[in-house]
Amino acid sequence: MNYKKSLGQHFLVDKNIAKKIIKYAQISENDIVWEIGPGSGILTEQILKNCNKLIAFEIDKQWFDFLKDKLSNPRLRLINQDILDVDFTKYTKNEKVKVVANLPYQITSPIIFKLIESRELFSSITIMIQDEVADRIIAKPGCKDYSRLSIKTQFYFEVKKLFKIPSHLFKPKPKVTSAVIQLIPKDEITKIKNEELLWKIIDYTFQHRRKMLRSSLRNYLDKNDYQILMKNTSKSQIDFSRRPEELSIQEFINLTDLISHRKI
Repeated sequence: MNYKKSLGQHFLVDKNIAKKIIKYAQISENDIVWEIGPGSGILTEQILKNCNKLIAFEIDKQWFDFLKDKLSNPRLRLINQDILDVDFTKYTKNEKVKVVANLPYQITSPIIFKLIESRELFSSITIMIQDEVADRIIAKPGCKDYSRLSIKTQFYFEVKKLFKIPSHLFKPKPKVTSAVIQLIPKDEITKIKNEELLWKIIDYTFQHRRKMLRSSLRNYLDKNDYQILMKNTSKSQIDFSRRPEELSIQEFINLTDLISHRKI
């Protein structure tokens, strides 16, 4: 079987690690599980030992056919499709889903953002990703790894970095260390007047992350809106000489609430 670098294929080969991931995911006989990129099926086999139903999304036709031949199980449904093109609502009813996956390195962030957008479908997300991406997800304000990915994930989920996995436990061997993280949807998220605007502001300011807020917002807001914002800085209690990577989620919310009545 061929491994495709273009698809970021680095498959786990250690069954003990696969069992450890399943243990952390707390899969039970009543659970519906989705797996993204099952590849050679080492995680797939362990999931099937514990779950009620498994839907596995595999973009690569050769590995899709391999799994069809290798795993004959009425509780397994294989989908040969790019996960970024999948309409998640087609594969859910009223039940919550647990996601367990070894994500392809090249599209880790886009997949996570897609999972975030459909967060109401999931009870937990336990995924294996690059260690450096895991550090970005759990990063706090003021840290060099702090980013829009950190903020968006932590806004909607309780996030835990569980453990690292050395590169020699994969085939082909990647150049980086991997890590397993777990995302648990929050029962309640912080109230905000304009959630859409929050993410627009965060996206824009992090595109100019080396600029102070007063500089990046000057270009983002209309002149009149910007002047009003600067006159009301005391209300926000935000120092606009700071950069976006220094602001907490709550400070971004305060900033958004302050200008939400001026701009959509």
